Amino acid sequence: MRALVFALLAVAAVAQEAPPPAPPATPPPPPAPPPTEVLPADRLPPEDPADVYGAPLATDTLVPAPAPATLGAYRADPDFQYDTPQAEGPSLWEQFLRWLRRTLWDPVYENTTPDVRRYVLIGLAVLVVGWAVARLLRVEGGGVFARRSDAGGGVGPLLDAEDIAEVDLATRLREALDAGEHREAIRVRYLLLLQALDAAGAIAWRRDKTNRQYVAEVRAARPDRAATFARATRVFDAVWYGERPVPPALHAELAPLFDEAAPAPPASVPA
Repeated sequence: MRALVFALLAVAAVAQEAPPPAPPATPPPPPAPPPTEVLPADRLPPEDPADVYGAPLATDTLVPAPAPATLGAYRADPDFQYDTPQAEGPSLWEQFLRWLRRTLWDPVYENTTPDVRRYVLIGLAVLVVGWAVARLLRVEGGGVFARRSDAGGGVGPLLDAEDIAEVDLATRLREALDAGEHREAIRVRYLLLLQALDAAGAIAWRRDKTNRQYVAEVRAARPDRAATFARATRVFDAVWYGERPVPPALHAELAPLFDEAAPAPPASVPA
């Protein structure tokens, strides 16, 4: 019974609770805009002369005036020519350098260390400098004492003796003239001149000396013969190292120069 009373009281308390609040009211719609007044054409305000935006444009300003001279000047101006130029191919020299690099340098560069490459470059530089110095000093192939024929034969020693005075150059000169080897005869005449200068003490002959050294020695020992000997040396260099042909008439013209440069009349030699 007591439980029934408590249940009834709970139901009565729930029934007496306030109801949930009502939802808010929908706001009223905004007022409608006033109707737009449409003025008739006779009531439009007059146009303002200062209103440039509303002013009509002249029809002749809508088309640009032709200017052929100006357009031609722009077309001829390189700054306004946007065509892509055609790339030029490598020259023959560039192709050769590329081939040389691919053939010689690239294999060395790819298969060696930096230290090895440095030594290779140093070795090449030494070879080039040595070759240039040898050409300048004219000592390649034995200098003036390397025997060559007029036909461009092989190189061989002409003087096997240590002393130039022991060599019979007069006989060699006669043999060259008899064989018609006038270029060889000029060379032997220069050797005869060196032989005479060595005998007179104007030079100290040595096989490995250069012609320039002999010119300097003659200039110091015999100034009176220095200019003539220098001229004879230039003639010999041009004929022998320049490989110039010497016909008989030219030999007859050059032969007295070598006799004139000698400190004393040389031994009896053929003209």
